[in-house]
Amino acid sequence: MTGHSASVLCLKYNDSALVTGSSDATVIVWDWETGKPRLQLTSHAAGVLDVAFNEDHIVSCSKDCTIKVWRRDSGKLLRTMAGHRGPVNAVQLHGNRIVSASGDSLIKMWDLKTGKLIRTFTGHTRGLACVQFDGKTIVSGSSDQLIKVWDADSGHCKQTLRGHKDLVRTLHFDGGRRAVSGSYDQTIKVWDIVTGECTLDLKDVHTSWVFDVQFTASRIVSTSQDQKIVIWDFAKGLDVSSIN
Repeated sequence: MTGHSASVLCLKYNDSALVTGSSDATVIVWDWETGKPRLQLTSHAAGVLDVAFNEDHIVSCSKDCTIKVWRRDSGKLLRTMAGHRGPVNAVQLHGNRIVSASGDSLIKMWDLKTGKLIRTFTGHTRGLACVQFDGKTIVSGSSDQLIKVWDADSGHCKQTLRGHKDLVRTLHFDGGRRAVSGSYDQTIKVWDIVTGECTLDLKDVHTSWVFDVQFTASRIVSTSQDQKIVIWDFAKGLDVSSIN
């Protein structure tokens, strides 16, 4: 698929849509059947760092410190939220609420329909790289080496997870008790977010920064700057496979 004029920085998809964001400051909605752009969304002033979408809306965030909401069917820009003082590195959408995480060390929650700020979450001491939101709980990862677990409704920090020795670059949270994190310290950790315990520490496999992690009930998949995709298969007793 060709359409962006610079690096593709983020991608989200489901069975009905594929949405990408790029250093060229655009968002593209792709046609699954033809592989060609169906909509190109242009309003950001710098690279698009993350995207999220539901049946009706697309949400994008950018190095320009803003979050934008678009109509998914037409690509019409509905609103722009400005409030962060640094690049907005990650965004999540659940129901009528948007959660954003920024290099300014803050998490913000916004009303999807009005664009108004609902709440600001403070506690991290350095910029945020990743965030997950299931409607009730927010999990955030930062360059302060910490993962924090927040009550979305009250703004209260319920737990701080300590163990990484560098930037927490990526998180995956399943809406239950378990979260998986990947860090520039080259490790992947599995956490019980209720107790704060690190239940599994996966190391000595990646030799560089971990960029992304995903998990199911039986597998964890990670990607890294070392050009490897690593699959931990727990159904086979922690069988480790590497794809170069």
